[in-house]
Amino acid sequence: MEIEERLSIVKEITVGKTERILWMILALGIWTLLSCGKHGPEPIAYGKDSCTYCRMIVSDRKFGAELVTSKGKILKFDSIECLAGYVNKTRDINGHSLWVVDYSNLSKFVDATRASYLVSEKIHSPMGLNISAFEQKDVANRMLNNYGGRVVSWNDVLDYVQQKWK
Repeated sequence: MEIEERLSIVKEITVGKTERILWMILALGIWTLLSCGKHGPEPIAYGKDSCTYCRMIVSDRKFGAELVTSKGKILKFDSIECLAGYVNKTRDINGHSLWVVDYSNLSKFVDATRASYLVSEKIHSPMGLNISAFEQKDVANRMLNNYGGRVVSWNDVLDYVQQKWK
């Protein structure tokens, strides 16, 4: 066997090993990404899931909420005020995202930090602070015209719950 043929065989073996190593690294990377967990909300099993904060069964579809940790664990809440109470109590949470049900579209979760909230005595939430969430501020304002109260931000909700639940 000539030197050129031997070098060619060695080259093929080396390239084959390198490709296999690269494929293994790629597969490991994909597996790592997939195992990081989910970072969005999941459907609430109404009548079955219990609230992380107050331990009541989550039953009213208009007021559900979730906190998704950075590791993908999903904590469920029966009301916006329970989510806010949990966040207030556990300021050092390892939260990735906060989600609330859109009162005007019950099949949709919206980012709690971007939602608009209506605090109105005429819309009764499970824990009695009467907070409802809306993805669109104009929808919250229309509801304000119909039901009265006040439209607030997520930070206002945190302050309101802190004040009411001292």
